[in-house]
Amino acid sequence: MKVVTIILGVLLALGGLYCMFTPIATYSTIAWLIGIAMIVEGVGSIITWNDRRKLGQASGLMLAEAIISIVLGVFLLGSFVLQFSVDLFIAYFIAIWLVIAGIARIVAAVNARNSQDQQTASGWVGHIVLGVLIILLGILCIINPLSVMAGVGMMLGISIVVVGVDLVFLGLEM
Repeated sequence: MKVVTIILGVLLALGGLYCMFTPIATYSTIAWLIGIAMIVEGVGSIITWNDRRKLGQASGLMLAEAIISIVLGVFLLGSFVLQFSVDLFIAYFIAIWLVIAGIARIVAAVNARNSQDQQTASGWVGHIVLGVLIILLGILCIINPLSVMAGVGMMLGISIVVVGVDLVFLGLEM
């Protein structure tokens, strides 16, 4: 078991390095994962539908939703255009989220500055600077969504490497 754990850890770490060196390709697998999840959910719902119907927990609408999930999942897996659209949507969604988060930080900093509590008001300038930086990052991501794709892919790769290295150390401790 020790050797298997170490080998799996090394393979995982190597896979993570691959993800780090190909971050946009790594990011582009998100649409695949969503498509596969849609199909698995739909198949699982169909398999359990009759039992749930007998218990009064399922309707024809739920069956239709399961079938639609499978069909849309297959379309997503089979269409590069849909995959790219989903990837792009997620990138823009993250970019817009960053802009909103930056604005919220600035508003919170202004409210803290106006607070009567001296401790709450003390760090308002740093929060405004952070809010402005987050907004600028969001705008950069809106202008260049590939930066989001690369960033998310890189972070996923780093995470996989860390988990792989942890698995190697776990194997060595066995």
